Amino acid sequence: MQLTNHYIDRYFQRVLKTTPPELCYDNLKQIVRKDMDLKMTPLQKSNMLFLSGSGSRSKIPMGGGFRLVTDNNSAITVY
Repeated sequence: MQLTNHYIDRYFQRVLKTTPPELCYDNLKQIVRKDMDLKMTPLQKSNMLFLSGSGSRSKIPMGGGFRLVTDNNSAITVY
């Protein structure tokens, strides 16, 4: 699944509650992916891969209290 730049910005803002460090988006993606891996249960990860690959827009629970919004196999925002 692809992570959009908008998703990365919102992830830092809403989930990590900080501003992104001055790094390129490729490095920021690695930080976000590692944090998502720690926060999500195996079932949430499985659902994310299944629903995001369907090509339709979906809202997937992530960790404790956040929702990941996907569209066309891309994470577009988190709230």
